[in-house]
Amino acid sequence: MPSASRKRRPAAARRARKPRFIAAVRFADGERRRFSVDNAHDHAEARRMVFDELNDVASVLISDYR
Repeated sequence: MPSASRKRRPAAARRARKPRFIAAVRFADGERRRFSVDNAHDHAEARRMVFDELNDVASVLISDYR
């Protein structure tokens, strides 16, 4: 009969996932599009990345990607 105090292996370390964001962008001409932002560390950096990459942006809304 096996002992009740068997040693268990430690659980595998979970990888810390990088946050993913989605950017809802409205351009100056009225066009609207959504973009995935995968390399940002936070909302502010994701917003800066959108403005650096796109031209004629009127507004940006950044949200967590779920």
